[in-house]
This record gives sequence, structure tokens and C-alpha cells, in this order.
Amino acid sequence: MSTSYHTADTSAYATKQKCLPTYLLIDVSSSMRPHQGALNETLKKLHRALADSPRVSEFAHMSIVAFSTQPWVVLEMVDMEYVPAMPEVMCDGWTNYGAAFDLVRQRINTDLPTLRAQGKAVMRPCVFLLTDGEPTDKDWETGFAALTDRGWGRRPHIITYGFGQASEMTLAKVSTKAAFIADGTSLPDEALARAINSLLNSLVASAATEELQIPVEAPGYRSIPVEYVD
Repeated sequence: MSTSYHTADTSAYATKQKCLPTYLLIDVSSSMRPHQGALNETLKKLHRALADSPRVSEFAHMSIVAFSTQPWVVLEMVDMEYVPAMPEVMCDGWTNYGAAFDLVRQRINTDLPTLRAQGKAVMRPCVFLLTDGEPTDKDWETGFAALTDRGWGRRPHIITYGFGQASEMTLAKVSTKAAFIADGTSLPDEALARAINSLLNSLVASAATEELQIPVEAPGYRSIPVEYVD
């Protein structure tokens, strides 16, 4: 299954380097603490894979946002080829979705104009959300509604991967394109690695076609129907 983001068909656009702004939104709440080491090792492998694939990293610029009680930017939007080392994350706190969605929206409004100013043909952003639990903030849907507002031209595609205590219902609500939940055939550390690998495969395929290639399936995961279709 694949989709693409179309802008005006102009010769100026056609001559520009296409860029897919990609956000990796990671749950680093206290429930993730036992997997902190595996998470950081997986992020390092993601960095190495993208840094060693200039065509992919140039096409899919990436930003990493971590969230627990509060969200923060781990890595600002960048071509991974120019990142010397991946910052490490610490896991602690609550699982507050709303503030995380708010921060991603703010970053999109900052990052897309910057990429355009660099002369790139900027596609609609995509967000890959990795979580092992349920949101602890009761009003999180307000932030999600703002992020996915159909009246906002920069609204991102959202693909989710859930494991641990994540529920199908919540994953379906916060996905606009695809949602996956661990099928129980692997331990959480392996499920985390498989989610990142699926993300990487998606970006490699997207760079090859210059269109967002959405995974149909992910090893170790089961696809679930999405509730919000963009």
C-alpha cells in the first residue's frame, strides 16, 4: 500500500529535491525504563543505517521527539548523514500524549518553512509513533485533533506501533494511515527493534519512489484498522 502527497504540478517543483519530513515520536515514560538500553541501541542502529544511506537520509529528513510527563526534542529536523552521534534518552514519568502532539505541531510549523527555504520540495510530513502504554492525560484528544485538523495543510500522516500495554483502540484513534500492535511472538525489546526496522524499511522504499510508502505489514506485529482515515 502506498500513497503520495501532491502539490501543484509546476516545472519549478519538479526540479527541486523532494523531502519527506519525518518525525519519530517515542514514548519514554517510566514503563519504558526496563527497555531504555534497548531503545538507545535501536536508535543508534537507525542513525547508522540512515547515515550510511545518503539517498535515504537526504530524502527523509528526520526529527526525534521523546515524550513522558513533558515532551522534548531529542534531535531537530536534519539529514542524518550530518549527525555525528545519536543522543541518548532517559525513560521516566507519565505518558502524556496531548503535550507530545502539541510539540510535534509546533515543530512542523518551524521545520517545513526551513526546509522550503533550503530549496526543497517539501511533502506532507509523517509521524511514526512508538508507544508501550495508554495515555495518562485525559484531554489528549484535543492535541490530536489540532495535529490532524483537515483544515491545516501541514497535517501529518501518522503511523503507530504499539507493544506492552498499548491498546488497539487507542492506536486506532491516533493513526491516520496505518496501525500495528505487537502480536506477542517477541519480547518488548525485540518488538521495539522490529518497529524501528519497519520504519527504516518504509523510508528506504519511500526514497526509492519519492513517495511515502506505508507498510502493509510489519514482522512481529499485527495490523489493526485505523479509526481516523486521512
